[in-house]
Amino acid sequence: MGNIYTTQPELVEQLQKKMDKEKFYRFFGIRMANEGDGYDLAGERRHEIRLEQGPQEQLDEYGKSISVAESRPIGSTATPVSWLGGLSPVERLGNPGTVADLHRRCHDMMPQTFDGFRLSVNRTLGSYLTVGHTLHAGNKPQTMDCQFNCSYQGDQQSELTGEPYPMLISEVDARGNVSANLMHFIAPRWRAKLSATVLDSMVHNSRLFIDYFGEDYSCTCVLSNIDVMQRMGVFVASYLQQVTAQLALGVDIIYQREDIVPGGQAALVSAVARYQQDNRQWSGMLSMHALELCYTQFYGQSLGASVQLQANILKRQAISRLCYHCHMPAAGFSFRGGIDTRGVISAVCEKRLEPLPILLQLSGKMNHLSSRFRFGVGLILG
Repeated sequence: MGNIYTTQPELVEQLQKKMDKEKFYRFFGIRMANEGDGYDLAGERRHEIRLEQGPQEQLDEYGKSISVAESRPIGSTATPVSWLGGLSPVERLGNPGTVADLHRRCHDMMPQTFDGFRLSVNRTLGSYLTVGHTLHAGNKPQTMDCQFNCSYQGDQQSELTGEPYPMLISEVDARGNVSANLMHFIAPRWRAKLSATVLDSMVHNSRLFIDYFGEDYSCTCVLSNIDVMQRMGVFVASYLQQVTAQLALGVDIIYQREDIVPGGQAALVSAVARYQQDNRQWSGMLSMHALELCYTQFYGQSLGASVQLQANILKRQAISRLCYHCHMPAAGFSFRGGIDTRGVISAVCEKRLEPLPILLQLSGKMNHLSSRFRFGVGLILG
């Protein structure tokens, strides 16, 4: 696949400087979105493995018939519920999931906006392999990109989480940069994830996740950007315990050893908690430098709303968001909207154009303080 434009070394250098700057802030607290308008391509929704087998034919979010897989967060302590995530009463203690999924219900309601035009063409080759192309043309030459993606899904399924495995997702762009994610259950209760990005012939953001799912608890170990020769990297250990049918408590420990950290090394301990009752859920994470609180509530099977509060003492910043999600499977329609304390309003509307296998996306984002507006149109074929 030929390049649509030449490689620009200065863009790679700027991106590397930005990554080094954000490493320090991400360690000491929550990565805030107060800088600019938040129109960063790195903020797009990441690839997440959230699949569960469905024994009977159902309608997905856009009204398309599905009979094999349906998305939902893993580690639920209750019986399976709708895709929107409605919380049914917990019948017994179960695995609480991982700390990384603590705020998943709240984050899934946030609209992931984009600007310009985006076209995605996907095709399934057999039962396990899917390939596709994505073309994104923004209002700046730097945002123009063309990607080829490929995913493989195995025929085995975890009895604990309902995830199919092994699973491999990879992408390559016109510059030759490659990103890949691998997930596999090495044992019935042991899950391993490996992700890496090759940027300008150098490996960046390499991470290894090891999860253990107990009867009513979970443990996670993460190794990020480990460099044995220079003795640098990030180590994360987390533990989440289901205390009662509604309450889960845990702890998250981060140890970082890099040159950008004052003193060369630092450690951070955070306390996490989650409480759910009927159709409501509260979750929080507290450390000496940062605070994140989330509240999610569902109204029936088609409407949900969430509130998020983030505070970073180190950067002296705080932000609050109100988001909602409405979807009508029979009409093939989905809408996500949100507003925050910066005066930024964002929304993403998705509509399946039956009987064609096309999903139309409309994205908008406006900052009332700076009077900036971005609009995007997307088409997904397949």
